[in-house]
Amino acid sequence: MKYSISLCTGLVILAVLLSGCTSSSSQASGAPAATQSSQQPATATLLITSTPAPSISGTIWKLGWFDDTKGIWSKVAEGSTVTATFGADGYITGFGGCNEYSAQYRIGTEPTIWIRRPEIGTQTCQSPLGVMSQESYYYTDLSLSEDFKIIDGQLMMYDRTGRKILQFDPS
Repeated sequence: MKYSISLCTGLVILAVLLSGCTSSSSQASGAPAATQSSQQPATATLLITSTPAPSISGTIWKLGWFDDTKGIWSKVAEGSTVTATFGADGYITGFGGCNEYSAQYRIGTEPTIWIRRPEIGTQTCQSPLGVMSQESYYYTDLSLSEDFKIIDGQLMMYDRTGRKILQFDPS
């Protein structure tokens, strides 16, 4: 919700700034402006619209949806929390729903990613129902991830065929 409000506010500000870049005579006639004002630097629009590439590190990601490795898209079990934090040290750490985990990761030519199969604890959990299967699917999906995108603030991870297998929200 906060992200949507911030995005809308940013788009309104951007629209106001961009509308101020055209002359009033070209707006009245409907014709596009032929030249840029000599008072504006040539890079003014570029500075307004360019944003740095989103980063997956520095955020604690909370899993919302996952693929069960058979193509069935599943919501995280009610009462279960699965997290991922991508550290600058090349390790992803978090909680898989029952056990803490750690794995090496590397980001190649963005948006490619490689994640080693996580090292996990040996704890067994009885609840919530299905948490152990969910954890197993999650660890498999992590190791199958080859691409990622951040779309509307959500981290999406894809397998080598381009199929979405994990969907995280920032927590």
